[in-house]
Amino acid sequence: MKQTLSTIYTESSKISPAVQEAITEFRGDFFFLSNFYYAPITYMGQRYANNEAAFQAQKTRTPNKRREFTIQNLQHPRDAQRLGRHLQLREDWEEIKLEQMYNICMAKFFQHPDLREKLLQTCCCPLFEENTWGDRYWGTVNGYGENHLGIILMDIRAKLQNELVYHADMIV
Repeated sequence: MKQTLSTIYTESSKISPAVQEAITEFRGDFFFLSNFYYAPITYMGQRYANNEAAFQAQKTRTPNKRREFTIQNLQHPRDAQRLGRHLQLREDWEEIKLEQMYNICMAKFFQHPDLREKLLQTCCCPLFEENTWGDRYWGTVNGYGENHLGIILMDIRAKLQNELVYHADMIV
């Protein structure tokens, strides 16, 4: 039986947060949480194959450079990551990169209802992008790091859960 957003929230709210285990890697069953997951999104008027390509494209203000990251030109997230390393960063990148990542992740979960449902199914589990490549900004390494991607995903999940509560209250 396919679950709807309302049944997922109702069922998941019965589980005590104390018994929820942390999700510590965005692989296997939780690969959908990764920016490398193939989930085409439209962002800022362009179509990208995945969140990684959309994010890397935002590093520049040059429209032609941004188009290099679109789904017509790039399919693999590693290619987007590589190309993004060679861009001249926009001057305000450090100030806007968190907001850009947040908006891109929001686009992914709003444009893909199946992924939104899977995110909601993680219920109250803490989300950590534990990695071996040394990224302590977006994730964690050996349990240490800022985990900004995990925090963004947990915030989006909480907003989705609150939206479900709001809509449920409207029905009663």
